Amino acid sequence: MRKALPEKMFADVEQSRLTTLRSWVLDHEVTEIEMNERQFWNFAQLQPVAEKPWVTFMGRPVSVPNMPEGAQKYLGIFDKRGPGAI
Repeated sequence: MRKALPEKMFADVEQSRLTTLRSWVLDHEVTEIEMNERQFWNFAQLQPVAEKPWVTFMGRPVSVPNMPEGAQKYLGIFDKRGPGAI
């Protein structure tokens, strides 16, 4: 089940925790995670330093529909299931 992160989750860097996200995914039986761009970058800040941020969390794909399409493609989080996608 695709679910959007609650507005307040990952809205503030100081309050962002991967354990909170893990619990939310398991409690709500989430199969795909949708978040806004601010939430995504707060989420990425918690990850180990790497070339690119994670495109999945606990095996669930992460999508960020309000991020510019070019950035989504570069990061590997572009959702190809939208209208007109091949």
